[in-house]
Amino acid sequence: MSTMKIAVIGDSDTVSGFRLGGVTSSNVVKDGEPIDAILKELIADETVGVIAITERVADANRSAIDEANKGKKAVTPILVEIPDKNGPIVREVDPLKALIKSAIGVEV
Repeated sequence: MSTMKIAVIGDSDTVSGFRLGGVTSSNVVKDGEPIDAILKELIADETVGVIAITERVADANRSAIDEANKGKKAVTPILVEIPDKNGPIVREVDPLKALIKSAIGVEV
């Protein structure tokens, strides 16, 4: 079985925390900066299993993320939105719960 990597896209503080945890594939982006090219590169990399994106970066790039999810040829990499240093964004629908529900058909 092959080992898959985790990649992270987000603000410098969040990315630094992941680097301290051993994540080697990390991309610092500023608010509103497009991540289209970064997503294409990470999705094309067969060794990446999970892409963690901070919620604020994801919100600013929602169309790019939706397009990347449509264009994926496999289940991996899984795109997961995570809180940044400011904490989680309060939402009516939790994207992680929606991902789990669409994957297994059960709400947790």
